Amino acid sequence: MLYLYAYTNHKSDLESLRRVAALYKDLNERGIECEILLNDYRAQLLLRDWGLPLATTIETIKDIDAVASIDDVVLIDSPEKIEGRVLDYPNKFKKVIYINSSCQKIEFDGAHIINIVLDKKIIASNLDVDKKSKDSIFIFGDSDYDKIILKNLDLFKNKNLDLYWGIYFFVKYEDSLKEVFNDIIEPEEYYDILKEYKNIVTSSFQIALESAINGANVQFLKLKDISSCQEELLKSLDIKISNIIIDDLSVLLNKKIKNSNNEIINIIYDYM
Repeated sequence: MLYLYAYTNHKSDLESLRRVAALYKDLNERGIECEILLNDYRAQLLLRDWGLPLATTIETIKDIDAVASIDDVVLIDSPEKIEGRVLDYPNKFKKVIYINSSCQKIEFDGAHIINIVLDKKIIASNLDVDKKSKDSIFIFGDSDYDKIILKNLDLFKNKNLDLYWGIYFFVKYEDSLKEVFNDIIEPEEYYDILKEYKNIVTSSFQIALESAINGANVQFLKLKDISSCQEELLKSLDIKISNIIIDDLSVLLNKKIKNSNNEIINIIYDYM
């Protein structure tokens, strides 16, 4: 069995889950038996709404060994600290593959480490996109506990944007946002957004990559901090990074990019 662990938390974005979901779909098509592990029940339900099997929820990275055993391969995509009993995972499982999405080199003896940002390896869903029928949308991310969008509403006035409603947004928050955005798009429609929208403004690093791979004109709106190596990767793909929304999003011409899913899957094959 291959276990894919994605860190999910109601106060953070689901970037790990989006990468793991992309890998799961490709692995499933190749007939590899795998199961997703995550931390949050709402994220579990959203994953099901995205068309994937219901995942198994565990508390933290330190609980993977409550599910996986010595004959299993474990892939971990998480910003949680590698410490304590996690350090012994390479001895407990057949193989550990660790997705490092930080700017730092990670020490994890015995694990196969894939530096996706430092080495510019993009894990993303590559969808079957036909003709895009909708214009422009803003995707802040999945959580906005500090109501950053509300504090920056002037940025979005008269921009003719729809809004992706993050899974962890607050219900009472919606009424204020409806005054500025055209339509509110629910979180379960995320993959439809990637297929249908021509222009995507986002403050999520992973969503910027997935949007570009699926042929959208992409702008990264810097309402949240990103690391220097994440910013460098976006710039290398000609994804515009700015503190304001440009007037004509259709002029953005992102480089045609491919994901690295096959490369990661080939690594997984080596240990199955």
